[in-house]
Amino acid sequence: MPATSPNATIALAAGGTGGHLFPAEALARELQRRGHAVVIYTERRGAQYTKALEGIPHVVLPARSLAGGIGGKLAAALVIARAALAARRDMKRRRVALLAGFGGYPSFAPAVAARTLGLPLLLHEQATRLSVANRRLLGSAAALATSFPQVSGTDDFDPARMTETGNPVRAEILAARGDYPGLSADTPIELLVVGGSQSARVFGDVVPPALLALPPDIRSRLRVALQYRGDDADAIAARLREAGIDADVRPFFDDMGARLRAAHLVVTRAGATTAADLLVVGRPAIFVPIPHGGSREEQRRNADTLADAGVGWCVPEPELTVEKLSGLLGELFASTIKLPQAAAIAASMGRPQAAADLADLVERMLARGTR
Repeated sequence: MPATSPNATIALAAGGTGGHLFPAEALARELQRRGHAVVIYTERRGAQYTKALEGIPHVVLPARSLAGGIGGKLAAALVIARAALAARRDMKRRRVALLAGFGGYPSFAPAVAARTLGLPLLLHEQATRLSVANRRLLGSAAALATSFPQVSGTDDFDPARMTETGNPVRAEILAARGDYPGLSADTPIELLVVGGSQSARVFGDVVPPALLALPPDIRSRLRVALQYRGDDADAIAARLREAGIDADVRPFFDDMGARLRAAHLVVTRAGATTAADLLVVGRPAIFVPIPHGGSREEQRRNADTLADAGVGWCVPEPELTVEKLSGLLGELFASTIKLPQAAAIAASMGRPQAAADLADLVERMLARGTR
């Protein structure tokens, strides 16, 4: 089948977290806008993002991490083989011409299926270091798109096949672009606290007492949106309000674009998709990288890179004490210069055209029939 067949489909594979799925969604919608047929392969967690997948054909495949001992790896290999066979059948039925992989272990099986069919594989890396899945697939990739100029783990890959596109962001994030909200000594201060798609317990433990420790004149100006899943969410909101803080505490915000647009400062993890959203909208942040798991090193690198650029401040979770956070917040909120300066740097680094640039790369690969 020629790669340029008019009935061909472009497939995308993404892990089950928002950090992997949202960039895939952004590319899928850009390709749909250009008239291409698309399909997203993900796993059950990814399928829970019903708003992101609305109107996009998608297939839910079994998935399992390769982490663990010999028994775990064997079990994972069987799951991956089953998923790869299912993906292969679906790709043949849809006449898939190319697969774009966005990382996460659920993207591995569709990539294997694509290679058995001789399809070109485009990998997209959101972070400053190749993910485990992308690292294992890199040798089979026809091209690699990156979000940053320098990505660790790519030394052996042909630079001519690498393209810096940036990290695609969702339409609601693009719509949130605009001037940084005015900040003076007497205006309200909008603080957004989010822990990624999985939330973050530490933010519920440390942020509220840090806010309560702020001077009364700052507390009275604060409007806080805190993403928190704990059973004591109502009690936390009540304590903040009693201290004069306008607080909205919820387990999940489904209007992230509007909240980012309103925010003067964001307290957040340092996932690559979170970083891309912040840069596109142009908002400064206090980054608290995840302290454990496979994302630990990736998030620390992201946070350090952005902090060094002047976009925000990196506070490793072991150092995130009530006293340290309260002191930093007090310093930032007492200044009318520091946050706007960081916001301007963030906006200068944003890549709002990333989805379009990545779609251009896909179309160039299709035109060349790249393998």
